[in-house]
Amino acid sequence: MTDVKPIAFYLPQFYPNAINDINWGQGFSEWRSVVKAKPLFDGHFQPRLPGALGFYDLRSQEVFEEQADLARAAGVFGFCFYYYRMGSRRLLERPLHSYLDGGRPDFPFMFCWANESWTRAWDGKSDDLLLEQLYDDVTKQGLIADLVEATKDPRYIRIKEKPFVLIYQVERIPDRKLWLEELRQAVWSRTGQELTIGCVFSPGLRLEMLRDVDSVVQFPPHRLPRNLPRKLIDVETVSPFDTSREDYFESYDAIVEAALTRVDGFERMYPGVTPDWDNSPRRSKNAHVVVGSTPAKFAAWVRRASDVSREKFQSGSIDAPLLFVNAWNEWAEGAVLEPTESLGTAYLSALTQGISLQAPSKL
Repeated sequence: MTDVKPIAFYLPQFYPNAINDINWGQGFSEWRSVVKAKPLFDGHFQPRLPGALGFYDLRSQEVFEEQADLARAAGVFGFCFYYYRMGSRRLLERPLHSYLDGGRPDFPFMFCWANESWTRAWDGKSDDLLLEQLYDDVTKQGLIADLVEATKDPRYIRIKEKPFVLIYQVERIPDRKLWLEELRQAVWSRTGQELTIGCVFSPGLRLEMLRDVDSVVQFPPHRLPRNLPRKLIDVETVSPFDTSREDYFESYDAIVEAALTRVDGFERMYPGVTPDWDNSPRRSKNAHVVVGSTPAKFAAWVRRASDVSREKFQSGSIDAPLLFVNAWNEWAEGAVLEPTESLGTAYLSALTQGISLQAPSKL
């Protein structure tokens, strides 16, 4: 049986830095949102606090070693780091520099360019803009230089010997075909390596946009397509709650079935899973709260999604038997594989149950 390689999205937000000091206050990191979270209804799993790794600081190299040890033991193949580039500015860069410069841990990684503007809503909407995502030549040249550096690292994840890079919202890139072709050509000319470019599924993605990329990655709870109605749960299930917040609630079971049903919605789509989702720590209103996740349900989803990945790989629909996990450490969005105070390593163990631990050193 073909071994599936889970790749977990990784947020490099957990350390104080100048840009967050300016926008959110001195010493801010993602942990501040996490600890301030409050339950919105009876039985709501908030605040969701870290377990064995504690409130870590990504300025410490030891944190990476501990995370890699946990991930490796659970069968995670590698991390997909969110990468931020806006013009001449590279943001949240210190952890990635540390990972690259030290050559440790010996654990595979790749980049996902998180190309969305920063707002106080933290979801790329245009209200209260903090930092605008740019697509000028300065941005492109900075991205090229950083990819050239990163893809020289032997730990960088490759598909059929080609470095794999994701773009979070490829549909936002103006003159997309030319922009991406220049990116490919520049990396090739400097490294002799041909990129394989994938995009993360988002509701704005259209079939014609896939002509410019090599693959698409499923990203639950993002849906395919967005115009289909969500199966929101009966509010009686989550009472009492504050209706003025205008939150919406969705069952974990509905998320699972939607993802599995629609994984073939785009050709060359890699399956994705999520242990849970709840972005209420980041949002004062309009939060998306998924209700009903358990480690057992997650294990069952991983098992089914792994079977899909194997089948798609064997049929030639995808180039490697990958399974993307949203996420390793999105603590303020409730999508966490890392140990929690209340459940320990239950979700890591659930991932292990759904996959084979035997993974080759390269794809």
